[in-house]
Amino acid sequence: MPDPLPVAEADELSVDDLARRSGLPVRTIREYQTMGVLPPPERRGRVGVYRPAHLHRLALIGRLQQRGYSLAGIRDLLSSWADGGDLGEVLGLEPDELIHLDEPGAPATVDQLARLVPAMVPDRIADLMATGVVEACGPERYCVPSPSLLQLAVDLLAAGYPPDDTLGLLRTIAEATGAIADATIAMLGDRPPGVDATELVALAERGRGLLAHGTGRLTIHTIGRRLGISHEDDVADTFRQLLGGPPP
Repeated sequence: MPDPLPVAEADELSVDDLARRSGLPVRTIREYQTMGVLPPPERRGRVGVYRPAHLHRLALIGRLQQRGYSLAGIRDLLSSWADGGDLGEVLGLEPDELIHLDEPGAPATVDQLARLVPAMVPDRIADLMATGVVEACGPERYCVPSPSLLQLAVDLLAAGYPPDDTLGLLRTIAEATGAIADATIAMLGDRPPGVDATELVALAERGRGLLAHGTGRLTIHTIGRRLGISHEDDVADTFRQLLGGPPP
């Protein structure tokens, strides 16, 4: 695994830093940019500045290649997502599998967000940003830290739930994740005796993925328990019964 960058250096990367962090040659990074699967860097004169989002995108590209996708296919599906398509549908994934691909992509414009959530953008974009699902990340640009949560909002609105109710759920998620983040930071900041910083960095990198996936799975499990069922695979059937829907 490539050596992690110190926190102070992580926000801005040179192309050499990006190559070292991703474990890819610089020429491969340039090829990805030419192919349109990796956004170009910010320009500061003749110097290109990369961000952590570029590193996340490279990791996503690697995972998709392992699934057998070509660079052209990856470009098309990422373009479809940016244009408001359902990423899970494009990939042929079940909703539960989408969490593994829940990576922030290139910053979106107001028009792109409006195509996804016209009930909230542009009129209620400030309310959406207050939930943390959308963040301002440049002039007229908005980042989506978790595309799957934005997709959840899209699905809820499409099902007929009012924007206020949808925003309420997103705010609840934001409050819960804030508490989880605070507890995690406090624990990692209190270094156990005899453990050096390198070990903690490795723990944090591994724990990041475990935390992301584990909290989602535990939420679904808890929904099942509160509905009075013992296995989360039965959640859909239980919801169907509660809502009076037909059997599958």
